[in-house]
Amino acid sequence: MRAIAAVMILAALHGVAFAEAPDISTLPPHPRLYIGGIKTAAGYIDPATLPERAKARAADFALLTETSDIHARALAAAVSGDKAAIEKIAGELKGLSIRGGEDMARAGLAFDWIAASLADGERKEIAAHLGDLLPAIEPSLASRFNALDNNPLRRAMGIGLAALAIADDDPRAAEYFTQAQALMAEFLRETGDGAAQDDLDGRGPYGGGWPEGYDYNRHGSRYAMIYFLGLRSATGVDVFTGGRFWKDTQFFHIYEVLPNGYNVLPFQDNDWPHLMPHDRQVMLVLSREFHDPHTRWYLNHVNTAKESSSAVFEFLYDDPSLSEHDYSDLPKAHYIPGTGMVYARSGWGLDDTYVAFCASDWYVYHQNNAQNVFAVYRNAPLAIKDGVYTGGVHDHFVNYTIRTISYNGITVYDPNEKQSGPDGFPETANDGGQLIQQWHHNPDGLDMWREQARRAEPPMRDIVDWKGFETNDTYTYCAAEAGRAYMPGKVPFFSRQVLFVYPNSIIVFDRVTSGDPSFTKQFHIHAPEDLTVNGDEAVITTTSTNDTTIPGRLFVKSLLPAGAKVEKIEGIAVYGGQSHARSREACNGQVQCPVHLAVTAPEEKTTCFLTAMYACGADVEKAPDVKVVEETPETVTVSFDGGNHVATFNKTGEVGWKLVK
Repeated sequence: MRAIAAVMILAALHGVAFAEAPDISTLPPHPRLYIGGIKTAAGYIDPATLPERAKARAADFALLTETSDIHARALAAAVSGDKAAIEKIAGELKGLSIRGGEDMARAGLAFDWIAASLADGERKEIAAHLGDLLPAIEPSLASRFNALDNNPLRRAMGIGLAALAIADDDPRAAEYFTQAQALMAEFLRETGDGAAQDDLDGRGPYGGGWPEGYDYNRHGSRYAMIYFLGLRSATGVDVFTGGRFWKDTQFFHIYEVLPNGYNVLPFQDNDWPHLMPHDRQVMLVLSREFHDPHTRWYLNHVNTAKESSSAVFEFLYDDPSLSEHDYSDLPKAHYIPGTGMVYARSGWGLDDTYVAFCASDWYVYHQNNAQNVFAVYRNAPLAIKDGVYTGGVHDHFVNYTIRTISYNGITVYDPNEKQSGPDGFPETANDGGQLIQQWHHNPDGLDMWREQARRAEPPMRDIVDWKGFETNDTYTYCAAEAGRAYMPGKVPFFSRQVLFVYPNSIIVFDRVTSGDPSFTKQFHIHAPEDLTVNGDEAVITTTSTNDTTIPGRLFVKSLLPAGAKVEKIEGIAVYGGQSHARSREACNGQVQCPVHLAVTAPEEKTTCFLTAMYACGADVEKAPDVKVVEETPETVTVSFDGGNHVATFNKTGEVGWKLVK
């Protein structure tokens, strides 16, 4: 077990820097987690005010008793002073047998909230039992120290909160608290709060995102938030006030939601690609912390359901009196540097166009091998990430869902390439895509990440270079180079530039150099329903996938390379003549695409793909004219949207462009 006697916190915590884990030998009396604790701590919630809150917000208080969650019922019992309920909770705590970090966190909160009502002997008995449980809390994770891995964060959250709860009554608390604080301190380093702008390499969450994707943020930074709320009330250590990461996290939640207002962008491992109570919990806390009116709008109009699983957050953190403002004054696009994500939209209505782009360095297990990839929605999903994730390790997951081939990206097929996979997959299928980074020795913190950043043997961590991001009232532009994401030597250079001119036009310009001219280069788009191909043009139409209410259409035209083969490929999870399809239906709104567009380039060392797309309603029969108006060895100029816009892209040298018109 990893024992750390003193934890160095290297990030400046918004004016509060400390060199070791806070001393928990003397803590304020119970309750001290979330409610009570240090009266001068930011965000202090006075327990004496809660009975009145229970009367004023009866529906929220009632939620506490409508769940099996022990901490919610304990809070209700403590606020109401219900002695019978408190005795029942105490009895449950004495008999608890748990091994998971989330259940341990709930148990710690429950104990803290009823502890003041217990006799000394009973309180110590329960504390000792919880202390006995601490070594059993996911012991296999004790040596895993990646602060961006949701599993160690879950464990640290649980044992950390429980340790704070029992600190007065069990001497083992200090050791376990120190373990938890060590990982959470590393998490703070990696958020980038307090770091200089030239010292952000390896800080994956910087900008408020989460490298494992939106779904795993529910089990990543949310775990950290749950822990730090308790740490603040019990010790006064405040990582929220003035914290850039937590403030930015609000916009990660806002921009991830797709135009239909329910689904979220399904990049990375994402088995629940839609809004959930977990998301509302985070936004309830952050709304109370930062008073941003857009976050309040999210709570009032987007993720509105109050569910019993979020009862504690609804009761303690919801503040309906805070002002709201719709999203109309927000920028059309949002860039998160740490995760290399751009979310752009023509507006905030149901029938607006939404374009996402990902070019991320490598940080942790649940990232997919998909850099320089995009997605397009116009309420309906049009060009999307394909494949189903269920948490299991099987053919569809290993050989499709996590792979480049399942995204709208570029594959470069070397017939001799071999990659290794996890349990049961000593040799994986060759999709022609990027290097499989999963299962290869996650970096043990920021320092190790930097040591591994560009090591000579794969895998590497520093695998993309951003080349540009611009957004204004006319367009959003993003560009990155991701040759290092592929097996060394296979793709010395791969830049992708995405230009989204509102409200309909998307231009994608790729420059791809292969280690051998014979390696087959392909541009891919996945269509959720219908795809037709006619020469160098394709039309994607979606009418019902993911509860589409406004059918959408995407016109696609391949302008470069000359002589490219544009074809429709049928089949679920198919490439190389083989299907890696699941044997069961897609789950939780995930999509398995039945048709795909592949643009295959002629054999050449360097290929430029120039692809024009037009997103619109399904009733549109023809897209505005788009054509190459000039091409030289150095540049290519494209006229699109019926000649209303003209853009030039560099074919050689620096990754560059300009909007001529």
